[in-house]
Amino acid sequence: MALRRNGCETGPVTEASYLQSFRQRATAYVLRQRPKLDVEVLVMLHVDHPDAGVQVPGGGALAHETPGEAALREAFEETGVRGLAFGEVVGNMLLNPDCSMGVWQVSTYSWLTTTDDRDSWEHTVASADGDNGLRMRCEFRPAVKAGLDWNLDAFLSDAVARFARP
Repeated sequence: MALRRNGCETGPVTEASYLQSFRQRATAYVLRQRPKLDVEVLVMLHVDHPDAGVQVPGGGALAHETPGEAALREAFEETGVRGLAFGEVVGNMLLNPDCSMGVWQVSTYSWLTTTDDRDSWEHTVASADGDNGLRMRCEFRPAVKAGLDWNLDAFLSDAVARFARP
């Protein structure tokens, strides 16, 4: 069986076929638990792009960042959530969403905690990338009813279990 750099390639295997180019991404489950309530996760809805679905913070890591540092930065940039602290990494997902690009993406999922007591708010993204100026509706939802789209809930139950452990 011949190995390929990605599932989109055809033709003979060459030395270059084994070279991998990928983009490191970070995805953040911002969790909190208040007395007598279920664990909640922070979700985002794009105010001007409702077709983007229900998401959690995430995006590309900068060259000098660990996935945990990127998760903290992305959560703050995209939502303005306050009082963040890193919890731990819960999983990685290898993505190749567009074969014409041929660029693999490794998304590292982490859970974070917050002391933010707001239930919902609107936030305008302030960043140096293409997200700058996006308007987000941010809200905490019970993790079991988060309603995340795009398979973003892939590691949510693991994150909640690790967050809630004594």
